[in-house]
Amino acid sequence: MPTAAPALIRPTVDPGLARAWSVEAIQTHERTLFAGGVDAYGLMEQAGGAAFADLRDRWPDAARLAVLVGPGQNGGDGLVVARLAKQAGLAVDLLGWGRPTFRDSAAHAWAALSSVEPAVEVQTESAAVDEALQAADVVVDALFGIGLSRAIEGKAADFLRRAQAALSSHTERPGVLAVDLPSGVDADTGAVDPLTLAADCTVTFLGIKRGLTTGPAVAACGDRVLADLGYPPDADQTAVDLLHGGLRFAPRARDGHKGRFGTVLVAAGNRGMPGAARLAAEAALRAGAGKVIVATHPDHAATLNIGRPELIVHGVETAHDVLRLAAEATSVVVGPGLGRDAWAVTAWRALRDCPLPLVVDADALCLLGPNSLRERDAVITPHPGEAAMLLECDTAAINADRLGAARSLAERLGCGVVLKGVGSVLADADRLAVCQRGSPALATAGTGDVLAGLLGALLGMGLPRLAAMEFGVCLHAEAGEIEAGARGEWGMAASDLFGAIRARLNGQVEPLGTGWRRSGSSSDESSRGQGDDGR
Repeated sequence: MPTAAPALIRPTVDPGLARAWSVEAIQTHERTLFAGGVDAYGLMEQAGGAAFADLRDRWPDAARLAVLVGPGQNGGDGLVVARLAKQAGLAVDLLGWGRPTFRDSAAHAWAALSSVEPAVEVQTESAAVDEALQAADVVVDALFGIGLSRAIEGKAADFLRRAQAALSSHTERPGVLAVDLPSGVDADTGAVDPLTLAADCTVTFLGIKRGLTTGPAVAACGDRVLADLGYPPDADQTAVDLLHGGLRFAPRARDGHKGRFGTVLVAAGNRGMPGAARLAAEAALRAGAGKVIVATHPDHAATLNIGRPELIVHGVETAHDVLRLAAEATSVVVGPGLGRDAWAVTAWRALRDCPLPLVVDADALCLLGPNSLRERDAVITPHPGEAAMLLECDTAAINADRLGAARSLAERLGCGVVLKGVGSVLADADRLAVCQRGSPALATAGTGDVLAGLLGALLGMGLPRLAAMEFGVCLHAEAGEIEAGARGEWGMAASDLFGAIRARLNGQVEPLGTGWRRSGSSSDESSRGQGDDGR
């Protein structure tokens, strides 16, 4: 093993952007605030004010708003936005599926709006709704809040279908601002109702809701903004940690040598799949591993390291061949391009009980059994389809609750889990974390192999499992952002990441922003976009 793991340099993270909360935690926090004397309507005024301020920052030339209001307190936030817009000289239409009876703070917001001339009513007739949506520069979605956890049905569903149809026929689609969250997104799981109106920007209040951090909800939210209104939730062990990247190694010791930086064994590349082995192995080198050994199918042994002679390549046929190479290693990556035939099974069986830190990816995931990694220093890296196979469900069920799926995998297999995709979820023991970095450029074959190699190198250097998972996933996601920023999101190949990985690892390229920004900061400071991290 290396003499000591390299020291990590961690950036300072805005505490409000470092955690995401469950619906229960946010609702408990609200009750505590109100019991302590915070005025509920005053808080609603602050929320509506923050949303309107962001609207004006993002769409400064907007002259007409269509505000979609539901009967709850989320509708009340929309009423505040409508009043502020009228007072600023904007034209405002209120739209809904019925004329709601507002209660509590929303009733106060309705009274305040009604006092501003000209008076407005909630329009419900189909022709009026269509006309207002066609005329709007910005649509404000204030229909449903965090309490919605079921499918949208009945008149609300009909209304949203009409709204979507009207917007899709719009010559120039208006901007869409979601108040707290897009209506139809489950604030706990991130599941997205098919009727959800995708937003260009979402301003969420008090604390980040965990469902807005991963999976389809990320795309539905657009740019994500936190307005904590001066009352952020207190630290809570049930919160989900949000990872914004920016980690790097401290400089290498002057007397460093390759033995201090680990030796990674990559068992990969069945007949016809040498590329997967090559990508994982070169990624381990680019992450700083002292040495990388590749155990591959004999067909590729003579050619796999062409162009990368630093890789030590062996064709293996027996379990003895594999174990002989493992004896030289400090970590193992198994699975990229492994296949599922007799050769693959031989390689897996040789390594499954190996005491070294282990990264299990791709085809090797199909060879796992329940508890097969328990009490092992192991990490699995499934994409949603592979997670569905392991949990015996379908991919839709995984994407409907990515946080729950990652936790279930960690409990079932007894290992660390990286559930890949937009907002990659990390699960380990009792901790959940979600990466808020990435780019759609990463949605291409081979980027998952690169991630596996990065993780193998970091584990092989002696980093604790969770630190290796966090660093590897964020480094991979940031490299995707950097490469996309330099050359565009379309057409990136997985091997294009290597230069960005090395530059980011050495602090030569700064991160491009986080997936969230604070209310009041410029919209230019938001992330370049989230994407599939090694699908």
